[in-house]
Amino acid sequence: MEFRLLGPVEVWSEDGQVPLGGAKPRALLAALLLDAGRVVPRERLIGAMWDEDPPSTARQILHTYVASLRRAFTGAGLPPVIVSHRVGYLAEVPPQSLDKLVFERHVAEARGAAKEGAHLKAGELFRAALALWRGAALGGIGDSFLRTEADRLEELRLAVIEERVAADLAAGQDEQLIEELGELVALHPGRERLRRDLMMALYRAGRQADALAVYQHGRRVLLDELGIEPGPELRRVQAAILRSDPALLHAARPAARLPRQLPPPVPDFTGRAEELAALCEHLTKPDTMPLCVISGQGGAGKSALALQAAHQVAGTYPDGQLHIELRGTSETPATPEEVLGRLLRELEPPGTPLPGTLEERAGRYRTLLAGRRKLVVLEDASSESQVRPLLPGAHGCGVIVTSRNRLAGLAGAAFLDLGLLPAQAAFDLLARITGAERIIADPDAAWRVVGQCGGLPLALRVAGARLASRRQWTVARLADRLADEHRRLDELAVGDQEVRASIGLSYRLLPEPARTALRRLGLLGLPHFGVWIAAAATETGLDEAEQVLEQLVDASLVDMAETDATGQIRYRLHDLIRLFAAERAVAEEPEPARTAAVTRVLGGWLWLVQQLDAERPTGVIPRRAAGGLAYPLAEEMARAVLADPPAWIRREEEALVVAVELAATMDLDEIAVELAAALSSVAFEGSQYVFDNPFTTWNRTHRAALAVARRMDNALGEAKLLAGLGQLSYERDLFAESREYLGQALSLFRTAKDARGEATVLAALGAACREQGYLPEALHFLGGAEQSLAGLADPQALAHVKRLAGTVYLERGDYPAAQAALATALSLYQEAGNRRGEGLVLRNLSLYHRARGELDTSLELAERALASFLDLGDRFMVAYCRRSLGKTLTRLGRHDEARRLLKESLDVSRTIRDRWGEACTLRTLGELHLAEGRLYQAKERLEESLALWETLRIDLFRGRTLRDLALVHQALGEDALAGSLRSEAQEIFRLHDAREYGESLAP
Repeated sequence: MEFRLLGPVEVWSEDGQVPLGGAKPRALLAALLLDAGRVVPRERLIGAMWDEDPPSTARQILHTYVASLRRAFTGAGLPPVIVSHRVGYLAEVPPQSLDKLVFERHVAEARGAAKEGAHLKAGELFRAALALWRGAALGGIGDSFLRTEADRLEELRLAVIEERVAADLAAGQDEQLIEELGELVALHPGRERLRRDLMMALYRAGRQADALAVYQHGRRVLLDELGIEPGPELRRVQAAILRSDPALLHAARPAARLPRQLPPPVPDFTGRAEELAALCEHLTKPDTMPLCVISGQGGAGKSALALQAAHQVAGTYPDGQLHIELRGTSETPATPEEVLGRLLRELEPPGTPLPGTLEERAGRYRTLLAGRRKLVVLEDASSESQVRPLLPGAHGCGVIVTSRNRLAGLAGAAFLDLGLLPAQAAFDLLARITGAERIIADPDAAWRVVGQCGGLPLALRVAGARLASRRQWTVARLADRLADEHRRLDELAVGDQEVRASIGLSYRLLPEPARTALRRLGLLGLPHFGVWIAAAATETGLDEAEQVLEQLVDASLVDMAETDATGQIRYRLHDLIRLFAAERAVAEEPEPARTAAVTRVLGGWLWLVQQLDAERPTGVIPRRAAGGLAYPLAEEMARAVLADPPAWIRREEEALVVAVELAATMDLDEIAVELAAALSSVAFEGSQYVFDNPFTTWNRTHRAALAVARRMDNALGEAKLLAGLGQLSYERDLFAESREYLGQALSLFRTAKDARGEATVLAALGAACREQGYLPEALHFLGGAEQSLAGLADPQALAHVKRLAGTVYLERGDYPAAQAALATALSLYQEAGNRRGEGLVLRNLSLYHRARGELDTSLELAERALASFLDLGDRFMVAYCRRSLGKTLTRLGRHDEARRLLKESLDVSRTIRDRWGEACTLRTLGELHLAEGRLYQAKERLEESLALWETLRIDLFRGRTLRDLALVHQALGEDALAGSLRSEAQEIFRLHDAREYGESLAP
């Protein structure tokens, strides 16, 4: 945060300028900040705002302005600033955040430096102080006695300008000052100190006559405007110039050696504008010895950026630039003694003997740099201990360090972690190397190459150089060659530039635990991962794994991707580093070690999913836990997952798919089958955990696991996955396809004599038949499921089957059987403590009572079910309950309430692509419009619903919608059409043995 008085009164937070209001609140804030840390009486604050004519309500208005400022600060995320006191208020701000205090500190330091003869440093500090000014002090406060303080600050600013000019003169910057001093004297003709300094600068530049003319002009101004002669100091300097006094000149200084060692900048340097600007800004700051550390993975362009910055700021370092290769990634890194010997030979006269010890060499090196402005560029550093002896000891010099390690132990450094090139900059770099005309000819292929290089400048340079040296190649040909991940690193090599070798330099320097972790993370190939993944892959604890990951981060081989909502750090590997690490895993680790690492990681995911299943039962037949395959993790991981299961599932989605597909390619059929099956339980079953792309995720994991199960003759695994694909088709409203998969699974489960699997598939077949209105078939399958469960002593599984049977009985109009089945299901769920199952049955009972015309009871049960699902955070079933409530409210004549609930239900169904729910809600909205007499709106909604039922091939609900449309057309006077629709609906009810057919025959 920043509080600014040296210009318009402003406050800035990290997000931008904080709105303060008009002149009065600005004057109030200015009065508090001018006395920051001290209590300012209310009377003084009132005077600051209204001067000598405050209104009678001044105190109340003061409180209002204080409150508005506090609200503005809070809204900007600032800490409390204005503190109440019994006699007034005070402002509590960090000294470094108030520009006036920073200005005063810089001025005090500059005066101290000038007193000690350090004129260069003094000039830089004075300049830093003056740079804080943005215009007239206390701008925007209106009429206030604070204007006196603004005038005082302006006078102080002018005095500091004079002191800065004096420091620059003392440092020998005479000619550079002449133009500036001429402007200052023109603006302030009565300030004799500025005129004196202009005279001295002109004299030292050999312009004695001009210096005397400046004196004569100043004398006329003083006589004409004030009627006085120039002061003694100005007359003394004039007299000294007239007699050519040598004391006015600088003492002669010996010429210093000016090294110019910077290599040429990269000619096709592209992008990095923000990073370059930040480096140059830091390297040109006058108040410290700038030390910039550029870190990043091999090939990220650290050297190119360092040299680009060094050449841009070279003018700020007129005493020369030194460039040293430290060989940090080589087998023989340069020692500090070796480097200091080279530097001393460069800086001292030839033949000067070198000191023997490191301490002596470092001391002499710093002595030679003292009072100089030299830039030192240290490339490819390996560690802080290699760099520290090479740092200058005082202000004036600047240092740039490049390293693959972060060198976080270098105190006072500005760290720049150089990432990958943004996509457009990467494309531009490839075009500059290859030739723009070839890239323009096939931009799609060029973008493919950019993606395959992952934004790594070295890879882009190699790819561009290969194209530039092979004019007969098209860009598309190179893109096709790079598409094969197994060959990509082979392709990214040209001359002495090779991506694999560059990564290998960093890999070779790692300790063995870090190398092992990198290999196994590359083998897994995950897009991102948490600490527990590394722990499971290396069979270590979380603390040890985190320490190893931090080593890899420091070595720029692993990136920190984000910190998730639970506070866990997630990491990622660059694609090219992943390919390198996977190569090393195959080359250096035996197959059993690779297999065990992958199995442990997938087992960890399986264990976490089991914790979710145990914590929040879904209300369907519970999945059987996989014995021996789950890999228990630390309890803190389970707590983090259970804190927000949907967020965790979505965060892990992409990595889970990659992991299952990897296990399948490695023929790890058992863990691939179990994890894919477990994921289906949290993707849809229960609907409280929903992937961002559930259909794709479910399908990819099941297809991959099914392929390996069949390849490894794992019949039971094949059955589980076919059942999962059947459930996927059911969720996608593809009921015929669902029954086909489920039929294949049923045969396999029966062959394996797996009663639970058989019961699960039979229940699913019953549900699929129910949705399509095949009610007798649904009861047949559900009866079989109940028989299969007879010897399993699983009340929750039985509750699921009973609930489904109750809904089928309800569709057929067999109310006693429906009530009995649903009552049994409710009792079983309640005994098991399964809240979701209980909520499902409560909703079904609500439908039962609505069908019986018992609307009040139906409403009460639907509200209980809705409350339960809201508490569980199950938006899918919340939508269904709202639709049920809407229909009951419609029949009760509470149309406005019904409309709101139905709109919310429709929005959710469309958001989650639930076409069955959308069709059902559209039909219910049509019924609502019909009840309100809004016939055309009813017709429109019912026809939309009818179209969806026809797409889904669900005849029973199509018949119910036709019956509703018949009522609409009858109300419109279209009796013939209404009769036709009613007859078609009646035939559907007869074919499906639905309750509506029995109701139509009742006397």
